[in-house]
Amino acid sequence: MEATLTELRRETGKVIRPVIHGGQEVTLTEHGLAVARLVPAKVDRKAALVALKAIGPVDLPLRKP
Repeated sequence: MEATLTELRRETGKVIRPVIHGGQEVTLTEHGLAVARLVPAKVDRKAALVALKAIGPVDLPLRKP
């Protein structure tokens, strides 16, 4: 997918959504030339799970109404 820098500025959520939820790459263009790429971050889920288990139970503060 391609998007212009103007589209990114005006509709950030729409441009980034395919990267976050669809695992797609987005090429950003300026005056028709590719200037950057947005790619999904690669996460080692097994390592993250091990790290979370090492922390143990966590108590979260209550939200104020």
